[in-house]
Amino acid sequence: MSDAHRSAILALAGRAGDADGVPPLNEDAHLALTTDCADHLLHERDDRLLGYVQWQPGPSTAQLVVDPLARRHGIGTALADELRQHAAERLWAFGDLPPAQAFAAARALGTDRELWMMERTPGPAPVAAPSLPPALRIRSFQPGDEDALLAVNRAAFAHHPEQGALDGAGLARRMAEPWFDPGDLLLGFDGDGLAGFHWTKPLDATTGEVYVVGVSPRAQGRGYGRALLDAGLRHLAATGRARAVLYVDKAESVAVQMYEKVGFSLAHRDVLYAGRPRQGEDS
Repeated sequence: MSDAHRSAILALAGRAGDADGVPPLNEDAHLALTTDCADHLLHERDDRLLGYVQWQPGPSTAQLVVDPLARRHGIGTALADELRQHAAERLWAFGDLPPAQAFAAARALGTDRELWMMERTPGPAPVAAPSLPPALRIRSFQPGDEDALLAVNRAAFAHHPEQGALDGAGLARRMAEPWFDPGDLLLGFDGDGLAGFHWTKPLDATTGEVYVVGVSPRAQGRGYGRALLDAGLRHLAATGRARAVLYVDKAESVAVQMYEKVGFSLAHRDVLYAGRPRQGEDS
């Protein structure tokens, strides 16, 4: 992956995002452009990048994008066919737009996962001060917290193919991003150590993201998740970001209900479409 290839992929993604209103590549895909944790297939014509697919072996998912001016000419089909020769056909459709639905139907792909993007717009009243459980204290991230944070993340997201795979290198890459500020990463401790965290992320001057909320299985059911969520929302509001967004798996009904209780509602869906495994592959 040369610098020229990276630039061309980012430019292609930008053109597609402008045309569709939804970015075609997520954060993991952008980070993978500078690591060796993904495979890349490019479709070029006359030295212009017209199509791109990225396969991530960790979660076994792919992300595909075609230039808006080159669509309906078989480029997406050719890329998906080539992907199918090497890996399971598991494609994310961010925003689940009608063309993506039609593409999935034509290839007999079914819904495997549904990721909800939810948003909370400014209301007439600020987020109430969190009512902390007696044993919980919250502070910002400090150097030296990395191992405990990764341990809680692994335990909290053991079932999650992307977030649960976060390791030291992945954490370091995110902390090296221009948007990272230790003050935006809130950690919750009780008598047994780190129990949970709420990592917030500034998106622009008025919007922040509930980037990750995780609670260790040993501490679940004690109200820690709601306390950390409220603390993070107040932190975002204090920086002028009264609008908040988040991503949550539709199947996580407890988390979805918690977010709905504080005013989040569905904004759009991201769908992972999948086909049948190739012969010899696990389902």
